Amino acid sequence: MKIKPTYFTIFTLITLILFFLADTAKAQLQRERVELDEPVADIFWAPTNIGISTVRNLSKYSLNSSVLHTFGLVRRGPDQFFGLDDGANTRLGLEYGFGDTFSAGIGRMTFRKIVDLRAKSNILRQTTTGSTPLDLAVKASAGISTLSGMEFSDRISYFISVMTARKFNKLSLQLSPMFAHFNLVSANQQHRLFGLGIVAAYELNDRFALSAEYLPVLSKRNPGTYDLMAIALNIDSGGHIFQIFFTSSQWHNEAFIMAHNEHRFLDGNFRFGFNVNRIFGLRRN
Repeated sequence: MKIKPTYFTIFTLITLILFFLADTAKAQLQRERVELDEPVADIFWAPTNIGISTVRNLSKYSLNSSVLHTFGLVRRGPDQFFGLDDGANTRLGLEYGFGDTFSAGIGRMTFRKIVDLRAKSNILRQTTTGSTPLDLAVKASAGISTLSGMEFSDRISYFISVMTARKFNKLSLQLSPMFAHFNLVSANQQHRLFGLGIVAAYELNDRFALSAEYLPVLSKRNPGTYDLMAIALNIDSGGHIFQIFFTSSQWHNEAFIMAHNEHRFLDGNFRFGFNVNRIFGLRRN
């Protein structure tokens, strides 16, 4: 059957119109995919940067197994193997992501045999389009000393911080106003302490990043204590996040850092340490 020229022309025009509309729709979908308003990934590489918690949270059904370890002062010299022979403080911890913005965990620290329960919640997430310009998270924890010979109420300390962070290309910055309360303190020590955690990280490439932190105590401080200062090299091995650092504090808990850091980094009183974070996905999507 021979198709008349008029019908052929109409058929050709309809085909061209449908092709144009399909191509336009495809381009629109591609633009929508590119412009998805997603949270900025990896503002910090680990939930903790040396000694201060970060806005980084665990995704849902993820478990973080962490080992935080510090040695003695490097200036002790070769007799003490530059601090490695001195008594070390270690914190072993587990944290679980109950949602993409909420996690909770437990850990135990060698010094004072402190068991801490902690929770972290992200209220805001910085987005790729800039519709939300920063991350905002809240962390709360309670520490319980398991040393013998103490009343239960005397064992407890409390801590809360509000973490605000933003990533600028490869540079991430965070400010963390924080408050700690100790039920039992020694003479001349403070029951309540206020501080401001400052954290910075710079990504060198996909595997390496430099980070630093500073924690000044803003309230009246305990006698003989100083502000925390630390620097670190972060290494992403693909399965673990290793942090190799020098720090003035041997504690692994912000409340106890504010209360008991007895050394000043710039005086050469720093120690070597490392953190290991291993995050497991416990459930397939």
